[in-house]
Amino acid sequence: MSRRTYLECHIPLQGFDPDVLSGLLYLYGCMGILEAGEEWVVYFPEAFTPEHIQVLLGVLRRVNPDFHPEQCQVQKQPYRDWNAEWRKYFRPFQPVEGIWIRPPWERLPAGASGVELIIDPQMGFGTGHHESTRLMIQALKKYPPRDLKVLDVGTGSGILAILARKLGARQVIAVDIDRDALKNARENLVLNGVDGVELRNGSLQVVPERQFDRILANIHREVLLELLPGFMQRLQPEGWLIISGILKQDRDLVLPAYQQAGLHLIEELSANEWLALIWARQQIQGVQN
Repeated sequence: MSRRTYLECHIPLQGFDPDVLSGLLYLYGCMGILEAGEEWVVYFPEAFTPEHIQVLLGVLRRVNPDFHPEQCQVQKQPYRDWNAEWRKYFRPFQPVEGIWIRPPWERLPAGASGVELIIDPQMGFGTGHHESTRLMIQALKKYPPRDLKVLDVGTGSGILAILARKLGARQVIAVDIDRDALKNARENLVLNGVDGVELRNGSLQVVPERQFDRILANIHREVLLELLPGFMQRLQPEGWLIISGILKQDRDLVLPAYQQAGLHLIEELSANEWLALIWARQQIQGVQN
């Protein structure tokens, strides 16, 4: 991927909840945002195709009927070091009680205890700040994958794969279609001294293995629906599927599809406008589907 230029997109703010808008933009691969009065100037990798941008603009249209994609100007701009921007503001924090995330140049506060994740922020591949990532972390902490085989789809920085391993997963396979994300994930594995995590470039087609005990996917709603058959092929009969990247308003688009696939909803987690859904192939006693 070229680092010499970016795609710059101007998005009018009228009718948007800023938190929802920023969450969607980063979920779809935004590298940085500049606030410019009544609009945001949003940067994407040069490798993004016009089709990718159009999919995002279509999602924004569904979220905000007052938004008109034709108002957006998209053009190439010179490279800006967003990693340097991130480093100015990234400090140790707890996305969930007992789970600490810090960059490699910071130390944890005195007296901090719990699981430590060291994440070098590279182009927003996943630092734990976004609500959907926090919800995935919350789900992993509540239901730790001890001695289980885990698949992490869309691993980004590798944050969930690393956490799964630190929480006792026996084996983790983590995939991402973005080679730069995998490079960042590999660096973060080294920073955390974690083994037992295998990184692969691609989507489910690079995972011929079956019988996963847990599948993790923090990706946008369209991909969650597209990959559902592949999830079912790879999930063992007693396995669980934990997904996020879903807006509350899209809940009724995702639930029926996953229920029709034969999954049972174990728990629903929420933070602001975002959801995480925990599914099992078998009905769990005492849980209503």
